[in-house]
Amino acid sequence: MYRFAICDDVAADADYIKSLILEWNREAGQPLRIESYPSAEAFLFAYEDDDSVDVLFLDIEMKEMSGVELAKRLRQMGDILKDREPNVVAVLAAVSGEKITFLCVCGKEAITKGIKAGDIIKQVSAIAGGSGGGKPDSAMGGGKDPLMVDNALAMVDNVVSMKLGL
Repeated sequence: MYRFAICDDVAADADYIKSLILEWNREAGQPLRIESYPSAEAFLFAYEDDDSVDVLFLDIEMKEMSGVELAKRLRQMGDILKDREPNVVAVLAAVSGEKITFLCVCGKEAITKGIKAGDIIKQVSAIAGGSGGGKPDSAMGGGKDPLMVDNALAMVDNVVSMKLGL
């Protein structure tokens, strides 16, 4: 099951992102769960109890905690997650204007199976018109085409599946 989280303080924007996810899923036909949060604090509160999120959409300009600060905290959580969940492969994306920032973390067992954060980020960033890299367990990248974020994130499953021979 794909688990999506939308963190946006403007309900209309969150609804629009949800509609894009549902549109994508009409073709993909995957079971999914979509949760919306009106603030970074609300997301963090829920995430402490249930950290099962595959894709997170962040509004980086929110009233209290900005999406940038949330991204920093998520990076810290990503470090905790990869240490706690050895099979994890997580890719996060944040969009600000025309700039995209991607973060990928991989747990130790995922790395031993040939899945490397740096390789994933290079491919994800390239789809969005940018570049990136890093270590096998953690990598960051950027992109220049926000319209390609969905396509970039959608290819993560393909990369992981190919590495696993699925």
